Amino acid sequence: MGGITEKAAATGVIRRAPILRTSDSPLVAAGVLEGHRDHHFRRIPARRVTSEAMALSFINETGFCAAFTAGLGLPCLREAIEGRREPELPHHIQHDRAIMMTWNLKDVLPARRAVYYGKALGGRPSFIALELLPCFLRLRLTSGGYQKLYQYGMLSYCAKLVMDALTRRGPSETKALKLTTGFAQPKMRLEFDRAMKELQEKFLALKVEERYAPFTYVWDTVDHRWAEAMHAARSLKPRAAAYRIVRRYYETAGYGNERAVARVLGIAPDLVEVTARKLETERIVRRALRVAEYREPLTILAKLL
Repeated sequence: MGGITEKAAATGVIRRAPILRTSDSPLVAAGVLEGHRDHHFRRIPARRVTSEAMALSFINETGFCAAFTAGLGLPCLREAIEGRREPELPHHIQHDRAIMMTWNLKDVLPARRAVYYGKALGGRPSFIALELLPCFLRLRLTSGGYQKLYQYGMLSYCAKLVMDALTRRGPSETKALKLTTGFAQPKMRLEFDRAMKELQEKFLALKVEERYAPFTYVWDTVDHRWAEAMHAARSLKPRAAAYRIVRRYYETAGYGNERAVARVLGIAPDLVEVTARKLETERIVRRALRVAEYREPLTILAKLL
């Protein structure tokens, strides 16, 4: 369902996928969909994350997750530590057990190179399992490196200067980068912060250490920090990389609107669509389904229907 049959392609007559609604169809209910997420996102007390080992297991099982921000349609480590859906942020986060545990894990796990950490998914701090890191790198990186991105107008001037500095000097503290790039003045802080976010989203640079006396970040290039994953990425084809990521998403999240999935994962919408069609052919998902509680058509894990 949702695909184009050989007969349809030959005749030029394309049948649209049937529209299912929870109000008139017994096939799917929103509660079933959210129940699947509750289990796999560990949003129930019996499955909540309580230790560093469990956190690493959670990241490896899901393949990727948000660190602090629930409600993105992704697993979220803080949510899994709480063991409940979308817990509100408290006024005093330093007294919140789940936030402080997540804060510690974002330092400990990447320092061990057990996971990748950066503003990689939905523009928010995220974890990526090492198994899928080459897939994300393959889809985000551009041949020719950051210089080509800058040449084509796809990288800001400040971000380009930061990459120049990191490539030349190696791992550097935030203050050193600001001075080297000429963005040390307070009025330039927002532009510098935007550049650092941009570099993380493009998998060009990442934070590798937090120092607390005084507090500062240390940055490095992804190419230097994750050289083996970069090498593995070069041997992947984009469709194969997208398939592994998108399949893991639907197996874990259970459902999602394809365009929204593309946005949050940072994958081209056409690649998500091609992958979803392949998954539908393999009877892993069904596409273009309507569920009364959701405004957009959904692609849903077939076993939930």
